Amino acid sequence: MSDIGEGLRKYLASIPEYQIQIGVFSTKTKRKTTYSVGITNAELMFIHENGSPLHHLPARPVLKMTIEYGNTLIKSVMQKALKAYVEVGEQGLEKELNKMCVRMENYAREIIYSNDGRLAPNAPSVAARKKGNHPLFDTGQLARSITCKLVRV
Repeated sequence: MSDIGEGLRKYLASIPEYQIQIGVFSTKTKRKTTYSVGITNAELMFIHENGSPLHHLPARPVLKMTIEYGNTLIKSVMQKALKAYVEVGEQGLEKELNKMCVRMENYAREIIYSNDGRLAPNAPSVAARKKGNHPLFDTGQLARSITCKLVRV
């Protein structure tokens, strides 16, 4: 291998690896008002994400939709992030990846806030209790608990 090729390989290997994690993380999940069973936002998000046939709850995969959205951004974000790494270093790379985290958090929350039909509707009894059909939204605690983390691996 040429010296240039070896130098490039070493440079590329020096770029740190990161994971972008989106969800409701256990350290930030305590609900202000818990249900009688003491459910956390993390547990509630898991139930809604996957649904519960036992409790007749349809899946409302907010996080899955958000990951799919993130996958549409990854090419352009990585181009910007690598350019920033070359120009500024690791701080530039992290800045671009953190921007993606913010976009993904906002996207996940917007799925819940917008009530635009992407989520399965509430059962008629729930809609009557809530005086409207706005799935996953009651107090806003669940939407606000969705966070994105940039983790160096």
